[in-house]
Amino acid sequence: MKSNNYKWIFVGICSLLGILILFRVRAILGPFFLAFVLAYLLNPLVDVLEGYNISRNKAIALVFILIITCCATAVFLVIPIIYNELNKLVVILPQTIQSVADTIDEFRNQFKATGLPSRVALVLDEHLVEGESILADRLNLFLDNLPKALSSVTLYMLSPVIAIYFLADWKDLREGFFRIIPQRWRMEWRRLWQDINHVVRQYLRGDLFVAIIVGTLIGIGVRLVGMDYALLIGLICGVFDLIPYFGPAIGAVPAVLLALTHSPVMALKVGLIIFFVQQLEGNVISPKLMGDSVGLHPLWIVFALLAFGEIAGFWGLFLAVPLAAVIRVVFKHIYFRLVSTKV
Repeated sequence: MKSNNYKWIFVGICSLLGILILFRVRAILGPFFLAFVLAYLLNPLVDVLEGYNISRNKAIALVFILIITCCATAVFLVIPIIYNELNKLVVILPQTIQSVADTIDEFRNQFKATGLPSRVALVLDEHLVEGESILADRLNLFLDNLPKALSSVTLYMLSPVIAIYFLADWKDLREGFFRIIPQRWRMEWRRLWQDINHVVRQYLRGDLFVAIIVGTLIGIGVRLVGMDYALLIGLICGVFDLIPYFGPAIGAVPAVLLALTHSPVMALKVGLIIFFVQQLEGNVISPKLMGDSVGLHPLWIVFALLAFGEIAGFWGLFLAVPLAAVIRVVFKHIYFRLVSTKV
């Protein structure tokens, strides 16, 4: 009994030291986390290739050759278009900002001339100035963080290489994790892992596929009505569509603002196209492709989005639903464990 206590003390000390070390090097953990996610998503494809009597190393090589080929093709096809669209935007954006500033000044002069009480006019003027200041601060913050974000991209380029190592030793890593767990709990942990694995993969695959379809449809739609930044708008809407409920509205804002650089009529057309595609997604695409993939009530999904958004900001919104699904699975297992123990 005494030796068993020493064992748990040793495990606790090692765990605490491990957490402290990870906290100290948290700045470099991002590429490892991304590599783990890549390996997690690609492992089923590697397993399928292994089923055709292909060695695991060759299967991993084939998967990454396919990914590199697709990425290279996309880069050569997409990057020039995005580059041209950004060049157009760089030229027209200062003019648009000046036009917006002129409109605000004109509006300010108009409500001053309407004969409003001086106090009311002063409050409105203060809020307009405050709004301009907030927009300017947000823009400065974005520009200040842009070099740091670009420099971190080089660090994340290591993720595919690290993912190869994860994939090569995936089975050993998984079995090594289960060997740490005491024998009497091992089977239960395996069942928990299988349930988490099922719900997360089902959600991620369905959500990514739906986002690609939505982004493509919006891009094609805005292009058909003559909008210049069709690819950029499609990418923005597709990425934000990964966030349930709030994402489509968030993605629509920059898309409509880009359309405003063209004309108010174009902004209305783009807004209507986004609205139509989102209705199509909600009523046709998502029910057909995903169904109730995570088994969560809409109220809990909204709560998870707000809670994880508060905790982790922008990335919390992206991770909220799969994390909430994982928490649901864990609590479900704990509940049945407690009930079965009592019964």
